[in-house]
Amino acid sequence: MILLNLSTEQTVLKELETTAKKLEKLQQKFQDSHDIALQYARILVNLSTKQTVLKERMTTAKKLEKLQQKFQDSHDIAEAFARILFNLSTKQTVLKERMTTAKKLEKLQQKFQDSHDIALPYAMILFNLSAEQTVLKKLKTTAKKIEKLQQKFQDSHDIALPYARFLVNLSAEQTVLKELETNAKKLENLQQKFQDSHDIAEAFARILFILSTKQTVLKELETNAKKLEKLQQQFPESPDIALQYAMILFNLSTEQTELNKLEATAKKLQELHEHEHFQESEEIAFIYGMLLAILFNHQTELSERQQTTKIIKTLYKQFSKFMIQNFDDLFFSNENVCDSEEYMLFNFILREGLLNNTKYAILQTWVKRYKEDSSELRNLLSIYQLVQKIKYQLGLKDEDKNQVLKFGHYTKGSTLQIMLDQEENEKKKSTFSVAGKTRLYNANYMNDPEEGIVIEQILGLDRRDILEPSSWFLMSFTNKTDDLAMWSQYGDDAKGVCLVLREDDFSRFTSFNDVSWRQEKNFLEFSDKMYLLKSELNSGFEKSIFRSESENSVDTVNDEGTEPNSVKKDSDSKGNSDYLYRIAYVKNIGEDIELEQTELFEESEIEELEKLLNSLKEKLDSGSKVRKKNYQDAIAECIEEIRYLFKSVDYKYENELRILRYANLNPSNKEIKIDKTSGVGKLYVERKNSIQIGEVIFGPKFPNPEYVTPLLKLLDENIDYKKSTIKFR
Repeated sequence: MILLNLSTEQTVLKELETTAKKLEKLQQKFQDSHDIALQYARILVNLSTKQTVLKERMTTAKKLEKLQQKFQDSHDIAEAFARILFNLSTKQTVLKERMTTAKKLEKLQQKFQDSHDIALPYAMILFNLSAEQTVLKKLKTTAKKIEKLQQKFQDSHDIALPYARFLVNLSAEQTVLKELETNAKKLENLQQKFQDSHDIAEAFARILFILSTKQTVLKELETNAKKLEKLQQQFPESPDIALQYAMILFNLSTEQTELNKLEATAKKLQELHEHEHFQESEEIAFIYGMLLAILFNHQTELSERQQTTKIIKTLYKQFSKFMIQNFDDLFFSNENVCDSEEYMLFNFILREGLLNNTKYAILQTWVKRYKEDSSELRNLLSIYQLVQKIKYQLGLKDEDKNQVLKFGHYTKGSTLQIMLDQEENEKKKSTFSVAGKTRLYNANYMNDPEEGIVIEQILGLDRRDILEPSSWFLMSFTNKTDDLAMWSQYGDDAKGVCLVLREDDFSRFTSFNDVSWRQEKNFLEFSDKMYLLKSELNSGFEKSIFRSESENSVDTVNDEGTEPNSVKKDSDSKGNSDYLYRIAYVKNIGEDIELEQTELFEESEIEELEKLLNSLKEKLDSGSKVRKKNYQDAIAECIEEIRYLFKSVDYKYENELRILRYANLNPSNKEIKIDKTSGVGKLYVERKNSIQIGEVIFGPKFPNPEYVTPLLKLLDENIDYKKSTIKFR
């Protein structure tokens, strides 16, 4: 008893393990003692709540399972086993494993059918199962089990809650209106029984919203909106219920055709938006803006339209970040953007010129020039969308960090000396450090004579004039950091160096939101608290599954969870705004575009790129009949974004990565500088931050590297260095 009570006070895993070990020895000595076995069982439950590794929880659960098999008629030991099985399930990510655990709990519940304490973890594990199950038939089977539990323990709020949330997850997968209505009715009955429960009310609010996405009869929509309105009035401070109410009001507005009814719905959403608890809600402000865009299209009086425009512009200041985030995801996932409910507001804001400083500024001219439903606009939006997807696919992802890559840049020895120059540090009287900045040179200086032309060949476009100046600047890297061919071609005939840059010298793509567009000037940043407004599936509880007992309110037993639009994922993921793109090598420019797979790409990535390129080619072919200059210029603007991300398969040995920057060739552009060292003035732009060198590899013919290493040591003792041993004539 003392050891068990001690375990309830212990918070350090190692201490709990020691206590459990002592009780284990006691239990092994007195194997037939139910009382000691019970204390041991309960301490194992307490131990499992502190264990974070799945394997550890499995071991602990196995020990308790043996106890339960020895004392099969003991309700108390069975209860402890039920709790530890639930704790185990919260760490299981494989559906089959979680189902096996649920099966064991089901057997316990069937043996002790009147036990609420065993029924509760069983109900919770069934709900957690629903978050993983995607096959409707299996969900329905699980539904019968949890419904049966709730009917047996009708007065239990604790069991009613997982049942309520389960009904929401089930409804999110259902498409038949009648089935949805049945589930909504069941949840309504639960809510009426537990009227003071916010959590059950929230589940009811969610299912009402899901139901509204399938309803087309205005009267039915109005009835459900009224029910949600009552819930919101009962729980006026609940942001979750308020959000569902806002969304159902919007869904209602999409079916309303009479101006006075639309105005009444807008009034309700306005009141919700102005509520003291929701004035700062970007989501509700955004939904209100979408509804106003619908209202604007129904208004005929100029004064009314002007007033609506004024309100939307005011709201935009609040929801701009959320909207751009939302549209990034929409453009990435929805091939029919123009048909989405959000597009009407997006189109309105574009026309008002509010997206000038975002990646969508390029679309502003298009929406003003073409009608909203025109084939030209739809085709241009599809082309824009495909280009963005191609850029993202070529980008080096944050998720690829487990892939060991080196970022080598071959250059002359004199360039290294420039990087290590201490003139600025000496002027500022600061400590010695590597202060040099690397350069991105104009694309016209690239060694490949077909640089920038390959994309035109594979897409069947008119060739760009080779004399046409490019506004793109780039810097190349390779993961081949000590390679004979690379030394010969880029390493000053092996007399130069290969600078291996550190991982933190670049940014990686964490999501589609990181993909930029060259015309951006001012950038928006986003917090990672954004929630996507998806009209048909912002409804389930998939992300709020029941956690183990250490993560929720269940007590432990005792005797008595410079680039724009980036979502910050960790402290340093966006420390540098230069994103790396992998170069794709084209091996077939015929009917079906084929790319060469290199070690920088997975096979699935190449397949997806080929699919995107072929889709882009189809869109370009379908729009080729439109010969208007404005239309062709718009296409050219899009293609320019990926022009320097494709090369001939002849260069596949390079395994190249690039960082790119767009800088207008304008006399007033202070970002552009001129390098005159070669006798020909070459344009370049500097990277923002000082170079982060991880290693210097001296070429096989580099003269006297020992003259350089002392300076390297002085400036940064963490820089590694070596001389290439490759045989080079």
